[in-house]
Amino acid sequence: MERRGFLRGAAAPIVLGAAGARAQASYATRPVRIVVGVAPGVGTIDLTARAVAEPMAEALGQPVVVENRPGAGGIIAAEAAARSPADGHTLFLGGADTVVHAFLLADRPPLDPFKDFTPVSRATRDNWMVAAAPSLGVDTLAGLASLGKQRAGELTYASFGVGTLFHLLGARLAQRLGFEALHVPYRGDFTSDLLSGRVSFVAQPTALLMPHVQAGRLKALAVFSPGRLPQMPEVPTIAEAGFPDLTFNMGIILWAPGGTPAPVVSQVNAAYDRAAKNAAVRSRLADLSLDTMGGTTAEAAEYTRWFISFVDDLRAKVLGAAR
Repeated sequence: MERRGFLRGAAAPIVLGAAGARAQASYATRPVRIVVGVAPGVGTIDLTARAVAEPMAEALGQPVVVENRPGAGGIIAAEAAARSPADGHTLFLGGADTVVHAFLLADRPPLDPFKDFTPVSRATRDNWMVAAAPSLGVDTLAGLASLGKQRAGELTYASFGVGTLFHLLGARLAQRLGFEALHVPYRGDFTSDLLSGRVSFVAQPTALLMPHVQAGRLKALAVFSPGRLPQMPEVPTIAEAGFPDLTFNMGIILWAPGGTPAPVVSQVNAAYDRAAKNAAVRSRLADLSLDTMGGTTAEAAEYTRWFISFVDDLRAKVLGAAR
């Protein structure tokens, strides 16, 4: 399916039936909600939820409803899901950064990744990249470093606020490249300012930047993933550019409220694994530069712990504080 067609189809609320449900008894006695913190059709998280909903419904024997609750960087949705009954009928799908950001930055964290949630599955792996405005005239991170040193304090990078992963990666990258850059936090989308050159460079999910890179409107300098991406094999990894400490993938995690019984978590995990093996789902998500993962609840928890450590290290180096 073409990306544009898929986006159009994702823009409406979704309620999927449970035709072909498994014969084995399911915990689900009513529709299951997957709560996401973005508007319909916006971003990789909503599109992931919509892609997996139908095969999960088939596995659980009940309709699966994608519920959009945008606002506060996903925290509104996360809190709503975490405060729901721990019976498997409400789930939260979100980037690990949503929960970890709330946990690490606030003096009184509104959410704890392991008390308020039970990690169910590392749903997908979201690849990030560094991209620059073509007007800069740089093709590599080495070129960005050289220009940044020549124009100390003049280059800018954008984020969605202080302490967000967008901010921490942009700031740490400038540190590692050896130049000072100006952080410009935005409340909304900054893509137009990046394309026009008002913003010099960004660290951002590949899915959001790839169409512009492929159209020649942006220059991809490196990807943060451990290996090169098949969609853009010519773009080097951050490790190849000399910065292996910045290698990471963003995990989009499927969470259940804390205290959800283990047998229920196991059924939800199995339902997601069924979706993850669906060829159509994998193809749709690959078009967005998302790797369909699945796996065990222990693997999801292990990744969450690693990501907390990764972000806390960035915070210490950029903001001078760690939890």
